[in-house]
Order: sequence, then structure tokens, then C-alpha cells
Amino acid sequence: MARSAREHARTAPPRPAAAPAPQTDKPSPAGKDADPAAPTHRHRTRRAAEPKRPREPRSRLGHRPDLRPGFETALAHARAYAAEHGHLAAPRDTRHDGYPLGMWLFSQRNRAKQRARAGMPPSPHLTELAAIDPWWNPPWNSEWQRNYYRARDHTEAGEPFDPAARVPAPSTVLGSWITQACLQYDQLHPDQQHLLNAIGITAQTADQWPPSPRPRPHAEALQHARTWAAEHGHLCPPIKTVQDGFPLGQWLDSQRQLAKKRSGPSPTQQALATIDPWWNPPWPILWQRTYHHAQADPRHPAARHWLNNQQRGWPLLHPHQQHLLGSIGIAPNLIR
Repeated sequence: MARSAREHARTAPPRPAAAPAPQTDKPSPAGKDADPAAPTHRHRTRRAAEPKRPREPRSRLGHRPDLRPGFETALAHARAYAAEHGHLAAPRDTRHDGYPLGMWLFSQRNRAKQRARAGMPPSPHLTELAAIDPWWNPPWNSEWQRNYYRARDHTEAGEPFDPAARVPAPSTVLGSWITQACLQYDQLHPDQQHLLNAIGITAQTADQWPPSPRPRPHAEALQHARTWAAEHGHLCPPIKTVQDGFPLGQWLDSQRQLAKKRSGPSPTQQALATIDPWWNPPWPILWQRTYHHAQADPRHPAARHWLNNQQRGWPLLHPHQQHLLGSIGIAPNLIR
């Protein structure tokens, strides 16, 4: 059977060749792949022949009529915020009656800077923000402007303010900003200097500051520490403790954190150890605070309960903890 098939193949007449495909103007799919830039439509042909026009940057600052209502809404919130706070230096996360005003102002500042970098004139709509607050988009850092308004509000509220006398103290947040403003006065923008003059920081005030911002950076803090220790007998106040306007608790906590990173005590930490040898104990500071409470009132139920717990866990205590407990009459054989 296989042989008869071979015989048939040898004797069968040859098949005619396939006719060539007719030529057309339409390019084949293979031709498209070979020349993807080849235009396939009259509009595409004209577009390919024309040079590309430069694309102008779009603005979303209210130029388009369909964006104007949204701009007016944001502007109304800006006016209300400025009427309440006296400025538009709102932090980025500020919301006014539910509206993300801080983020909107942040985007407006960014777009204004983009236009300036592109050599474009300021958007005419931004004059409405400038009418609310002339310094809504200052050429310096917005954080500087926010701190300026904090200082202005501080003075308008009648709080103690005397930069020449270091009031507020350089160790506070506001005092630190005032310190930097005085030390960098000559390098500031003229308009920044003008704003500082309005709150009593002048070139004469700045000249009274030493070249180093704080030649004895912790002298004032140490004085507050001595005052607290003289009154309470230790230097383990709660972290929120404020001593005569100075955040003593936070400052001591920061000193303890710094001490962990140093191989040896700094002069400030040595001074603190002179005031209270256990200001930074090797055990948790909460234990030390509780110890001082128990020392002051050992008959208080909470103190008595804590002392009983110390007696039960006596072998686990640090030798110096055992010594401190012994100094107030607590020992393993005295608590049953």
C-alpha cells in the first residue's frame, strides 16, 4: 500500500504555481512593522510633516473658567483663616472647616515658584492671596515665617520678650529661633530684617549677641535643675515638668538620651551628677521616680505595695537599688 502511494506520487501531474497577489497601494502588515513611522492616513501625513509646537505649561491657579469656582472656595477659606490667625503661613496639614487649606496653599506656592523658574509672570489670581497676606509666599523658608508669627503673637499677647536679655530663653523653641535670627541677622533678606524690626529685633539687638550662640549652653538649664532638686530632693521629675517656664523634664530626658550615646559624661552631665548622683540611673527612670515617691510617703498604700514588690524581687535588684532601699529602712528581713 505504501508502494502504490509512492507510484501515484511519481506519476501524478505537477500542480500549477499560485498566482502572485495583486499589487495595491495599501501597505502589508509586514511593511507596517518595517516602517512604523510611515503615515497611514492623510491627517497623520500632515501632522508628521508639520514641526512640533512647544507645549506651554498649564496653570491650575484659576485661569480656566471651570477652575475658578474651586479657587473661590479655597480663597474664602484662606480669608477666614487669616482673619482668625492674622496670616496664611498655615502648616501643610492644616484643615479649615474640613477644607485642606494647608495643602492647597502649599500647592499654590509650588506652582508660583514653577512659573517664576519658567520665566513666566506671576498669575494675576495670586494677587488675591497677596491681598490677604503679603507674606503668604515669602522668598525664604515657610517655617521661618511660621516662627516669626509665633514670636509676633507672643509679643502681642504681652508675654515676656526681651531678646537682648535672652527672654524667652535660648533653650526654648521660640528662644532658639530668636537666637538664630539675631546671630544670622546680617545674612537675612532685607524684608526679613524689616519684619524682625517690627517685633523689636534690630541690628543693634543682634550686635549684642556673642559670636557663639550659647557659650555656656546649659547654664540656665542647670540653674533650673538646682532649683528643682533643692525643693524636691532629686532630679527625676516627670517628663512634662516645667520649672519657671523652662521644660525641665524634657531637657533632662534629652540629656539622658545623649548620655547613652556618649562614651563618657559631658561637663553638663557631670554637673547633673553633682546635683543628684542618680539623675540618670542604670535602671529604668520610672523605678527611680517611684522610689522617690515612696521615700517621701512610705505609708501611702501605693508606696507600700511597691515596696513589698521590691522585697519579693530583692535578689533581682541592682546592688545600688538595694542600697537606696536600705537607706530608707527597707531590707528583705524587714518586710513580711
